[in-house]
Amino acid sequence: MRTAIPPRETSGALLRATRRLLARLCHASSLLVLPLVLMLTASGVEAVQGRPDIVTSYGYAVFGTLKYPADFKHLDYANPKAPKGGTYRYAETRSGSFDSLNLMSLMGTAPLGLVSIYDTLMRRALDEPASRYALVAQSVSYPRDLSWVEFHLDPRARWHDGKPITVEDVIFTIEAAKGLVTPGLKRVAAVVARTEKTGPRSVRIYFNQKNNPTLPTVIMDMWLLPRHFYAHRSVEAATLEPPLGSGPYKIGRFSQGRWFELERVKDYWAKDLPINKGRYNFDIIRNDFFRDQQVAYESFLSGNSDLRFETGAARWPGEAKLAAFRAGWIKRGAIPYDNAAYYLGLVMNMRRPFLADREVRRALMLAYDFEWTRRVLLNGYHGRLTSFFSNSEFAATGLPGPGERALLETVRAQVPPEVFTTPPGLPVGGSWTNRRANLVKAAAILRAAGYRIVDGTLRDKRTGAPVALQLVAYSPLVDRQVSLFIENARRLGIAVNFRAFDSAQFRHRTRTYDYDLLAATPLFPTAETPSAGIALMWGSKAADMPQQLNYPGVKNPAVDAMIAAVVGARDRTTVVDAMRALDRILLWNYYAIPFQHMYPAPLGEIPITYWDRFGRLEAQPRSMFPFPSLDTWWIDPAKDARLARERGQ
Repeated sequence: MRTAIPPRETSGALLRATRRLLARLCHASSLLVLPLVLMLTASGVEAVQGRPDIVTSYGYAVFGTLKYPADFKHLDYANPKAPKGGTYRYAETRSGSFDSLNLMSLMGTAPLGLVSIYDTLMRRALDEPASRYALVAQSVSYPRDLSWVEFHLDPRARWHDGKPITVEDVIFTIEAAKGLVTPGLKRVAAVVARTEKTGPRSVRIYFNQKNNPTLPTVIMDMWLLPRHFYAHRSVEAATLEPPLGSGPYKIGRFSQGRWFELERVKDYWAKDLPINKGRYNFDIIRNDFFRDQQVAYESFLSGNSDLRFETGAARWPGEAKLAAFRAGWIKRGAIPYDNAAYYLGLVMNMRRPFLADREVRRALMLAYDFEWTRRVLLNGYHGRLTSFFSNSEFAATGLPGPGERALLETVRAQVPPEVFTTPPGLPVGGSWTNRRANLVKAAAILRAAGYRIVDGTLRDKRTGAPVALQLVAYSPLVDRQVSLFIENARRLGIAVNFRAFDSAQFRHRTRTYDYDLLAATPLFPTAETPSAGIALMWGSKAADMPQQLNYPGVKNPAVDAMIAAVVGARDRTTVVDAMRALDRILLWNYYAIPFQHMYPAPLGEIPITYWDRFGRLEAQPRSMFPFPSLDTWWIDPAKDARLARERGQ
């Protein structure tokens, strides 16, 4: 029997555990074993285990130590006294619609908010870097070389139908990950070598490599699937049959493509676990789907949705005059965040021969005038993204430091020379003089690369055909963002045809990489501690796999080498150096043209506007703020009653 007290736990918690053991021994008058107790205190918990190479813990930190001790009661950003009840209404505009309730399948489009119906083996804390705590797994064990991880399941864990969550369910989920499933589940199959049932409630997962501290988190974060539910159903099929989960919510009413509701599971088995205490306070979470941002905006102003995060500030002066704002019914604030900013930009698809040429991509970079866009279209708000990992310590600045340089030296022959000699930078526009100079330079780059203009049209040097590119976007509103870029490309002899698609068509285009240029959709999410998932965005293998996240089609051995360094790192310093080196390689290969950061606020802040009916703590999650579920907020009865009374409802 392994102890649940980890070697990583604070010395205070270890001392308390020893004292409790000593008290029990003394109470039993077992004074003869006192020397043994003293020996355990001196040698540490590992001596109790009898296996010094095995760590057993209630939590897992990829690097460093856990913030919360073994006896913690709740997260600092959750209020254990928060009242339960009420309905939170959220306007979903990212996907626009849904035609399936199967979040696992690549077939069809499922609402992202469905993650709240699933439990995972361990759950991440959002106020510390990459730490997980007990959920379905009551504790976790692993050897020093991290060749495997073993989970000890909580006997209280239940599916919504009352049946226990079993080792067989965990193994079934891992096997299901080998099928045609979403990338979030697919990466599970990519890291697992085999599984083994080691006890009635214990399962061991062997990894396909050792000494990689991020691989356990891939398994800890996977949504668990009930084997008995899928005995006569397909995990891979698109379906409107509500799936069986085990999380804090279950699917309630819904209307296909329009809205769905999540109902709080009042007898949720894990509601009082420390990782969950004070969270998931709304009885109903309603998601309404909008394909048009303006309609979603009107829905918010009419009170049919409760909160929006701001991606533009053009409306703010006019909103200040509205009665709801003047009366204080609607508030505006900001949520700080520490995670890397979402990347908005224009991806260039290197699967197209013309765009596979780095010099072409370099010329197109010069055709985008951010300063004009910011002044004319963004009302002077927003700053520009200067990295693929902006707002994080992974962003490359200046010249490479010693650690970065050592990594880059291993791939010197495979990277542009500027990686070593020139700090990353972007063209500066904003005036006719600057714009003309950039276009002259771009034209010279294209000529030097062997391209010629004939009758005002740039000709492909391989085929002699006129160069024409299709620019694909998820919304017709993006046409303003790229309007000057399209005109500047025309001046270079390149025809760029803009086309916006509805959500289903857009997803099909991105899943099959059917575009030349891909505009504006949030791309390349980066965790505080990157893991094997970055290979799905930048790795060579993912470039040829449909339905992955390698939108530019990067197939670069230098990139693969940096990914391997990140994934195999044993310390945080190596992760940071390898990510910065990766950023430099990506930037100097011009795989995408960066736009503005998503929010009209300084990097690190998300401006929000919300109806004043909520309670919340001052402390908020610092990473991946949960807008769709708002799971640490609650309905304040006094505020809600006041708002209803003053609005005459």
